[in-house]
Amino acid sequence: MTSPLAAAWTDDFLWQKRRVGDPPADAVIQTLLDRNQKGEIDQIFQMLVRNRDFPNPAFDALPMDVKTVVEEYFVATRKLPTWAKPYKLMIAADVFRQYGPQILMILLCKSLPLCYTCWRGAKVLYRTGRLRVHDGSLDSFTRRLMETAQFVVNILQPNSFEHNGDAILSIQKVRLMHAAIRFHAQERGWDLETYGVPINQEDLVGTLLSFNVVIVDGLKQLDIELTPEESDAYFHLWRVVGHLIGVDDDLNSEDADECRMLMDAILKQQAGPSVEGTELTDACIDLMDSRLSFGPFREVAHVLVRFFIGDPYADMLQVRREDAEDDSFALNAMQWLDKRFRSVSERSVLVAALGRAFSSTMIEMVLDYHNGSKNEQFYLPSALTDTWQASKPEFRIPTVQRIDEVIFYLDNVLRHFRAQNNPIGLFTAVYRMVTQRVADGIRMGLFENNAKMEEVDVRFGNRYFEALNHYFDDEPASAPWQVSFDAARQMITTNQHIFAAANAHITYDLSLVVTDLFPGDEIHRFRNDYDRMNQLFDDMYDQMNDNIARIYRPFGLVVTYLDEQLKNAEKAYMKRGRTLAWQKSIELAKAITETERERLRAELETASAALGRKIIRPPWLLHLPLRYIARKEFGTTAHKVDVMLRSALMPTVS
Repeated sequence: MTSPLAAAWTDDFLWQKRRVGDPPADAVIQTLLDRNQKGEIDQIFQMLVRNRDFPNPAFDALPMDVKTVVEEYFVATRKLPTWAKPYKLMIAADVFRQYGPQILMILLCKSLPLCYTCWRGAKVLYRTGRLRVHDGSLDSFTRRLMETAQFVVNILQPNSFEHNGDAILSIQKVRLMHAAIRFHAQERGWDLETYGVPINQEDLVGTLLSFNVVIVDGLKQLDIELTPEESDAYFHLWRVVGHLIGVDDDLNSEDADECRMLMDAILKQQAGPSVEGTELTDACIDLMDSRLSFGPFREVAHVLVRFFIGDPYADMLQVRREDAEDDSFALNAMQWLDKRFRSVSERSVLVAALGRAFSSTMIEMVLDYHNGSKNEQFYLPSALTDTWQASKPEFRIPTVQRIDEVIFYLDNVLRHFRAQNNPIGLFTAVYRMVTQRVADGIRMGLFENNAKMEEVDVRFGNRYFEALNHYFDDEPASAPWQVSFDAARQMITTNQHIFAAANAHITYDLSLVVTDLFPGDEIHRFRNDYDRMNQLFDDMYDQMNDNIARIYRPFGLVVTYLDEQLKNAEKAYMKRGRTLAWQKSIELAKAITETERERLRAELETASAALGRKIIRPPWLLHLPLRYIARKEFGTTAHKVDVMLRSALMPTVS
């Protein structure tokens, strides 16, 4: 059943809304002009750009009559509507905390392109002269785009509607900016009969809908379904924004179905091909391809835009179609991300997964953006960046059956940690190399029982993946692994990160794997292969030390003069860990009752965790120089991972 509000949204009604601007904000600009203060408008906007707070002493520099007008506007327009529900605003902010990168990506690939199909509204964007400059660069478009993204962030960040929050002031600034654009556009021969008032009520609510219902629909295309409570809160927040930004009450709804009906009515009336819409969309795609693409995800923005808005609107905006090469490329890109997609034939599933991966690069772009013309840095609150930069991958690692699958998922995990600059990736890089060497040894028949060795290595890998899945799901892992994961937030050396994780994997995981596969006296049959497997790791110390020397250069001098002594010390340390693991394995294997076995496992877990803590925080005589080295190590975690993966010095398996 159609609601009374939706029933009023006839074509004639919407046409009338194109004749209406925003009277309260327009009155402020008109008052300044009537007082012959046209030159003060730019000064006001410069102050608003550089000052996030209100009231602000910066306004004292304005003439008294101008200051009075501006301050009266900010006081009159800052009150929340009586029907606003703070708890819903908090829930909506949590939606953004969870899905912020995806929401910002949908803003680029769906919300803005759909707005550009409304050719009358796109005209004012094109006419403002802020999108492209005469040299053809995208600097001014980037500025407009990032200002829009900043507005969305200011609205959706936690506590944004509380006292001194960013939301209300951001809305007031945008509302005043719209009024100034309306004045300037009409002053320069704007065709009111064809286009209506610049940034009119229909355009305002259309943009508002692109931030609420269009975003929610885009999340569904990425297989992200909000709960009813989350959806209700998200639409409520944007209704509050609509009220504060000057949208008429008879256009402003928080009912999802009504919002979708209104968006459809606006698109039906206004969507059409235009030079302006095509160029704006081209500029948006160019920006994404130049700033957001990486690795195999180069030049896929047009694929995502067409996927999100659909072929009819994409054709309207002349978004290029994918040919056979593009299809193959997209599939290859997904294969690069996750092996699961090798068997996917459903194109919508494929591109949705591509979009989820693509959205993670949004964070790098927005944090790197600096608005040179206004000397303004894009701002993201640390509460969001801490969450997003430690974001969970779009996969969980299944139980694997073969050693090549272990290597495949190690590669996936490694890409994730490298992209997040997460120190957990340092051990993953070393473990990946060790696993490759074990695989080579199995292929060459190096072990007494090669089939059994692969089973050991696969179960060993599954123990690591199980710990990582707990980490990805924000659940506690086993004690030794939790010590290693917690250390990722501390300033310790690369070697400490690697050895803390290696300790958990060797002194704890390996003991459990060996015990499960070789119960009782059978465990002694594995001793020779156990030693051969560990020898493959010992052979890597030359490369590891060479790599660490590139991360901390003074270490290179130590390697030059104390090479053998250093390797012997490292081998002695790892030998103690392996000896402990073997002893505990024998004890576990010979345990008669399950109660005894569980007691031994608990003791092993405690001992392994204690050893890990000693690695991370050794006695103070060693702790102080290690902390100094940690501060002086070269490069980001991503750089260190690249260094660790060097293979030029790796000895061949023989």
